[in-house]
Amino acid sequence: MIIGIGVDLVSIEKIAESIKSEAFRRKVFTSAEIESCESIANATERYAGKFAAKEAFMKAIGKGIRQEVWFTQIEVLNHGTGAPYIQVSGEAEKTSLLLGVEKMHISISHAEGMAVAMIVLSTNS
Repeated sequence: MIIGIGVDLVSIEKIAESIKSEAFRRKVFTSAEIESCESIANATERYAGKFAAKEAFMKAIGKGIRQEVWFTQIEVLNHGTGAPYIQVSGEAEKTSLLLGVEKMHISISHAEGMAVAMIVLSTNS
């Protein structure tokens, strides 16, 4: 059963400007995410995709910063194959558990200066 769906679209150029600030990077991304992004040539695209995924996740759980869900509580990492996955902590994890989330499906794409992410949260049934 689907519990929540979220989608977000961001300008890669806008994220490129934002990540020039160390404070922004630390406020939005975990150390593991920063390391992952900085390890590849197209780091800005990866930052934008991860940012879009975090926003999409907040939409899928129906909560955001006003409800104490912080960007760093939503960690977007990649399997060895490159496929993205999400780990949550804090209020984001608490909300996921209360909603009964058992699976998190994520897709991220980049094209023509934009990054998009879609999240589907579901149970196993």
